[in-house]
Amino acid sequence: MYHFFVRRKVAEIFRHLNTGDFAFVVAQFAPDAEHWFSGQHALAGCRRTPSEIATWYRRLAVVFPGICFTVRTVTVSGGPWNTRVVVEWADSFPRGEALSDNQGVFVITLRWGRATRFHVYCDTAALEANLARLAVQGLAEATAPIIGVPEAFA
Repeated sequence: MYHFFVRRKVAEIFRHLNTGDFAFVVAQFAPDAEHWFSGQHALAGCRRTPSEIATWYRRLAVVFPGICFTVRTVTVSGGPWNTRVVVEWADSFPRGEALSDNQGVFVITLRWGRATRFHVYCDTAALEANLARLAVQGLAEATAPIIGVPEAFA
């Protein structure tokens, strides 16, 4: 039964993510959460404070306004004190955007309903190509320094 509620909560979070309600998404993280994304690009790095995580989501909104995630599968294991959630997803952009869609996996650890670890795995080459296209168009955030610390995988 608990896993059913976790899947339902994941669906709710994605609804908020897809409408640009990043404040709701950020509120799902524990105060000591780790938010990690591989690579050497404007969205990469490891964030370990609520303000860094919020800043990262603000950057996502600037770099990819209108990004939409489609959840393909959600796998949940463990109890409320240590829950592992794996979300397979695909993203897309509003019509007319000259950006490549992507796909990947979020690996999330929950403790009593709050995210304590959030790791993003996707096609970083496609992501970097999208960021390069946006940089050529003059979007400074597409080449901004990493928020948090680079490649700190804990």
